[in-house]
Amino acid sequence: MTADDGTTSPAVKWLRWGGYALLLAALVYCALALWDLGTDAVVERFSLTLWSQIAVAAIAYGAALALLAAGWLTIAVKGATGGAAERGPARMLAIYGPAVIAKYIPGSVFQYGSRQLNGARYGLSQGAMLRASVMEAAIHVPMALLCAAVLISGGGWIGLVLLVGGGGAIVRFVEAPTLRAGGYQMAFFACFALVILMLADVGIAANDPGRLAAIFMVAWAAGFVVPIAPGGIGVRETALIAMASPSEDMAIIATFALVTRLVTTMGDGLMGFAGYSLLVSRRSNRQASA
Repeated sequence: MTADDGTTSPAVKWLRWGGYALLLAALVYCALALWDLGTDAVVERFSLTLWSQIAVAAIAYGAALALLAAGWLTIAVKGATGGAAERGPARMLAIYGPAVIAKYIPGSVFQYGSRQLNGARYGLSQGAMLRASVMEAAIHVPMALLCAAVLISGGGWIGLVLLVGGGGAIVRFVEAPTLRAGGYQMAFFACFALVILMLADVGIAANDPGRLAAIFMVAWAAGFVVPIAPGGIGVRETALIAMASPSEDMAIIATFALVTRLVTTMGDGLMGFAGYSLLVSRRSNRQASA
């Protein structure tokens, strides 16, 4: 929002500075928690086995991001005809992949601008892409909380696998683009939660892996709704530490916070690298054919 003279309105300024203050407080809280714990208690847990699990989890998470991309594109091409209505995987990754990296720029809005820019190069409507992004953002938190509810209620691996299947069934049998996009998101977040549950259970041997994974999904949602924090950094970790500390050892929580941050960052990097590679290849082909 801007004032009549084109300047940023006071409400937006207060909201922005409030977000910065919240981010700073979150980072200080995390730093103090790690200071009290000491780094040795965390470092000693990073065995070769854990590093290999982090690598596998990052690849799995990065691959699952294709479900989000497919859901977004389902809405973005709604009503499009001809070449603009095509949904090939290469095109999908070229539009969506670079945006995954852009979310790490402070403000967390540049990812949406990246989609608008790259999507326009592929003939997508600005309005359709904007609607796709708004819908995607609106569904993120409910889907993350749905996975948390399945985990906290004891659904565990089976409950999450059923969610993946439910999302897949929606995509397969429902024609409405909006519902199909929701099915893709359900499948993605269930896959995401499965990766997190694996890390909590097998990776760090938490006392209650299901509860810790559920808390993570809630913490992820908290990081998502604070737009100032790039990639939810600081906010997610603060929420995770604050909610998990009553029932888990602090060294386990801190290790889990670091491991999950590494996995999501590396997975985003893989998705982003794939997208940028396809964009560069497309530009090179165009120049060669010119």
